[in-house]
Amino acid sequence: MREFLIKLADRIFLPRWMVFFADMLVVSFVFMFTYLLRYNLQADAVDLSEMLLQLALILPFFMIAAYIVKPYQGILRHSSLLDALAVIKMVLIGTLAMVVVTLIARRWEPFLVIPWSVIISQFFIGISLLIGFRFLIAIVYQRLIKSRDGGVSLMIYGAGDMGIMTKGVLERDAALRYNLAGFIDDDPRLVHKKVEGLMVFPPEMAFEKIIPEKKVSEIVICIPPGKITKERKSMFVDWCIERNIRVKEVPGVNEWLNGRFFASQIHDVRIEDLLGRDPIVMDDQQVAREIYGKKIMVTGAAGSIGSEISRQLSGFCPESLTLVDQSESSLFELSHEISALKKELPVRIVVADVTDPHAMRQLFVSSVPDIIYHASAYKHVPLMEAQPYEALRTNVGGTKIVADLAVEFGTGKFVMISTDKAVNPTNVMGASKRICELYVNALSQNTGGSTQFIITRFGNVLGSSGSVIPIFRKQIAAGGPVTVTHREVIRYFMTIPEACRLVLEAGFMGRGGEIYLFDMGDPVKIYDLAEKMISLSGFVPHRDVKIIETGLRPGEKLYEELLTRAEETIATHHEKILIAKTNPYDPILILAKIDELVRRIPLESEDALVARMKDIVPEFKSRNSGFESLDTPTADPAGSTS
Repeated sequence: MREFLIKLADRIFLPRWMVFFADMLVVSFVFMFTYLLRYNLQADAVDLSEMLLQLALILPFFMIAAYIVKPYQGILRHSSLLDALAVIKMVLIGTLAMVVVTLIARRWEPFLVIPWSVIISQFFIGISLLIGFRFLIAIVYQRLIKSRDGGVSLMIYGAGDMGIMTKGVLERDAALRYNLAGFIDDDPRLVHKKVEGLMVFPPEMAFEKIIPEKKVSEIVICIPPGKITKERKSMFVDWCIERNIRVKEVPGVNEWLNGRFFASQIHDVRIEDLLGRDPIVMDDQQVAREIYGKKIMVTGAAGSIGSEISRQLSGFCPESLTLVDQSESSLFELSHEISALKKELPVRIVVADVTDPHAMRQLFVSSVPDIIYHASAYKHVPLMEAQPYEALRTNVGGTKIVADLAVEFGTGKFVMISTDKAVNPTNVMGASKRICELYVNALSQNTGGSTQFIITRFGNVLGSSGSVIPIFRKQIAAGGPVTVTHREVIRYFMTIPEACRLVLEAGFMGRGGEIYLFDMGDPVKIYDLAEKMISLSGFVPHRDVKIIETGLRPGEKLYEELLTRAEETIATHHEKILIAKTNPYDPILILAKIDELVRRIPLESEDALVARMKDIVPEFKSRNSGFESLDTPTADPAGSTS
């Protein structure tokens, strides 16, 4: 019977005209009732014709007030304080009209004078009945929902405004079948008090006593990002995972629809929110001075890093922004996104291959950029291990073409995006990026600083294409298994916006020839990451979703590094950015070797080309690869940087 009543209530939506009509009936009833009260409920003492004439005069004013504030638009079973406020406004406007009518009638028509006791009673009794009627329906509906069996026991972490709003959203959605067991909050001013009828518990008490007692199986985090640190949030989530409690969170304000969010938008905690760190403070004024009024070019602009750099650059008012990539669709979407945010910014789309010297030269001839952010590169380790031609052609050849043109045309600054896989590389991709670093650095020394060449080096970024996180997410959604290459693989992670902000910051710091390293935070074991992602999805690792080891892929390391053995670091004014101090080498020799390597790409075999790479980068030792036979015992030959 209870379920039938709930389903019936969910299906019935009174039309607005009916609610409006009911409100006017209540107003009329209250007016007549207050007249009876004035005469001690003696109906014979009331002048019926006078009362009905006055009612006919004031009722249109209440109708106009209702039309203005629209208290009839709300759904009665979900009545809230906003609905109550609308009722108060309507009654207040109608009562003021009664006062005006009375004051006018005293001079012209005493028959229409409304007694002050009736006016005052009309105001207070009218508000009480109209609001009480709405809240009574809402309370009965909520009692029906709370009393039904089979609901999920849930607690809300955060008893502030967001938590209160979430409570209302959950209670209004009958289909969710949630039984709210209380709030959890860290604020000692709130604990052991009631908020919206629910008790607020400190986390320790909640986990030790309340959650087991009430058999809580889900917790929704309702604390805005600025009011909880990443460490605290991660610790809280770990507590939940240890107890097999599913953790969800409310959407960010930017995801709300028309200033509101709905129960369907509450989602599992994203692993990216736990791996990322608290926002890094940047020197926006310095970056703005560097970018403002400059012609900027971004290569690889359609990629994960290139697109985010382009978005951030658009906020610093460059003179123009040239986006270069081979992916026309992604470029088109990015340019529209930037143009929508910065309509006055000239955005130029160039569909071109950085390895095409003619196309790139024409680009420089048409407009010489002041600053180049070179993010164009192949980055997938196994693919490049199988296709070293492409790694060399695009990563080394493309970088060489753009860097040479930057020097030839007098570009002021060239910022190259590198990777931690360039350090002591064990694969072709990492070695190709190390060769790019060497070429750019040697060019900086050999050209006398006419163009400032700056290298930024960092690890994995969260959410990039090919990252383990989206791969794991798809595998979990499919029911598993989740595949990891090795139980002991460790990686560093950084969010894409964070990495790009550090690139911009390092860009204005650099004076030419530096390799900037970013503080990547704490290392993450990929196996542990897989287990946590499975838990956050509401499953039990190894029981609901299996994890299997597939073995290290060709060229893959167990862990990544940001420094070679020969490199030391120098601090900068930014605690998250360091400079790698490298051993000196002969730039002319390096440039000659790389020139020869690029020239030989279409002429030699894969083995011959990889052997040349190992000659340029002696610390390049292949691992799990067919190129291991080309390795020689580690030495320290001329031209080495380690």
